[in-house]
Amino acid sequence: MPKYDAVVIGAGHNGLAAAVHLASKGWRVVVVEGNLEAGGAVKTGEVTEPGFRHDLCAMNLSMFAGSAFHATHGDALARHGLRFVPADHCFASVFPDNTYLGVGTDRVETTNAIASLSQSDARQWSAMIEDFGQKAPHLFALLGSPMPSVQSAKAVWKAWRAGGFPMLYDLARLLLASPRSFLDSNFENDKLKAMMAAWGLHLDFAPDVSGGAVFPYLESMANQVFGMVIGEGGADTIIKSMISLLKEKGGDVLLSAPVEKVLLEGGKAKGVILADGRILKASRAVISNVHPKLLFGSMVPPDPARTGFDEA
Repeated sequence: MPKYDAVVIGAGHNGLAAAVHLASKGWRVVVVEGNLEAGGAVKTGEVTEPGFRHDLCAMNLSMFAGSAFHATHGDALARHGLRFVPADHCFASVFPDNTYLGVGTDRVETTNAIASLSQSDARQWSAMIEDFGQKAPHLFALLGSPMPSVQSAKAVWKAWRAGGFPMLYDLARLLLASPRSFLDSNFENDKLKAMMAAWGLHLDFAPDVSGGAVFPYLESMANQVFGMVIGEGGADTIIKSMISLLKEKGGDVLLSAPVEKVLLEGGKAKGVILADGRILKASRAVISNVHPKLLFGSMVPPDPARTGFDEA
């Protein structure tokens, strides 16, 4: 029976990143994936005709490119084929009247397009862009900190030092607002609001879900200021390179290997049972990269305190 330091459930980009990071620390890691291919929502395929590859779900890799994970492992991933391409025309929404509105790095072009819909919104957009440079460092620091933690407390302290209570108030409102309330309070044109709100939906925040405003704000402002990064040849460049690097470091990836149950001893995860009956034990950690409803609804036994398993 194979024994590992860690078993990672789900070969999406987060699960693979966790596996690569642990493998780089000397852990023996296996990633198990129920589907035929790895990637989760990061998939690229020839769905129209041969030679034309389309990103089927995720496409914007800017956050991956700017992450602490990429800063640590970027050179190694590049050796395994990771390539990025900058996109100056970042995104757009197309409307039923055959018009569209988009955001690109040309600030004049973007602002003029908004002005053609609403002069008031164009002025507010420009003001928001000017303010973004002040808020962005503190917002990114908060989003990158565990809550609560010393790190998050330092981020709040730095925000207060930079802008006092008005800065903290603005950040708190942004982090707690729903996409609809944020957009309605700042803009009047429905097309502009729809274009920005799409980024809340992209992160699974419906228009009236609290906490969803930060994503329409961040994507719109960051793409205007910095542009977007996409994958050369498709978004799956991050998946292919992570799998290749993981295997170089001695890790395994098992596809078509759905997890039936998480093995528990004394309430602690100690491995997994696959649907085909194989048992994979983990001496140090079981890491989940699947939806909590799937994990706790079917994979984790209902009574962890009294569930164990026998050595095979």
